[in-house]
Amino acid sequence: MSDNTFPRKVIYAHITEKPLDSRLVAARNDRTFNLNDHLRDFSDVKWATDNVGWTSSPLPTMIEVDSTEDELVLHCGITEYKYLSGMVKLAKQEKKSNTHGTIHGLTTEVIPIFEDETVIIEQRQGADTQHGVGFYDFACAGQNAKMYVDKANELVNGLVSSMFDMVGFPQYQITKAFPQLHPDSIGDMFYVAVSRGFEVSLDSQVCGFTHVPFESGDVRVNDASEHRLIYMVDELPELLDSIGRARPRGDIFARTPKPAPQTGVFTIVDDSIGTILGILYHKDRSQYQSALDALHDRGYTINEVNGPSFNLDDLN
Repeated sequence: MSDNTFPRKVIYAHITEKPLDSRLVAARNDRTFNLNDHLRDFSDVKWATDNVGWTSSPLPTMIEVDSTEDELVLHCGITEYKYLSGMVKLAKQEKKSNTHGTIHGLTTEVIPIFEDETVIIEQRQGADTQHGVGFYDFACAGQNAKMYVDKANELVNGLVSSMFDMVGFPQYQITKAFPQLHPDSIGDMFYVAVSRGFEVSLDSQVCGFTHVPFESGDVRVNDASEHRLIYMVDELPELLDSIGRARPRGDIFARTPKPAPQTGVFTIVDDSIGTILGILYHKDRSQYQSALDALHDRGYTINEVNGPSFNLDDLN
């Protein structure tokens, strides 16, 4: 029986056989999601008290994954954001995960790799659950949800077709994080992994990358700049090795990451670690192995998930 302590430094990562063009990745509404009664009741009460005046949006939740060399199919049901939020709050309260069912959501994190072979990480400043605040991730991660469909199409008419859109939604998230990167300037997007972590997220994420025709310095200047750091892609194994250290590796401008209040040290969001692993696996296997070794040294358990099919509830 698995340890269900929350939080814990455990990450599951399924890495695709090759980088898959986003047009070969499909999220389908073809499963029925059954919500645990206790989680429903807890979430309804927490939402009414913590989110007064907010409207909870429908969102997809992944249940099963089919992964082959030629496609990635995400079989989903539908739930609501308040139950995803409630799941994390309940796990925080009980200090346990998976005790009342799991909502995986449908999160994408397709990170821009800039012309100078750099990526930008950002320190989280807040969250509905207030869990993982101060951790670093890639600013372009976001939930697919009905409430964002109209917002995305206000940005570019027809950008997102539905809350199951695996092409338009990551483009929207990238442009929201980096306004200089209009969807027309974003190149082909590739998915490389599905990850699930138990230190912050609890839900699951579909991870990928895209190349953009800008240098990182061209998009850094905005309201979030003080919370953003720039690293070379080749430095990512060393960045992972910096987790938990008193003196983490500085970025290309010698600025160092700040500690997270939850841990007191520099920490990266678990699902974003899955994104890094997927990118390194397809870029350079030796760098991927270095990343695994670094994470092991930093106290993480990385479980590599094989295809061709798996149920996300089994990743616990």
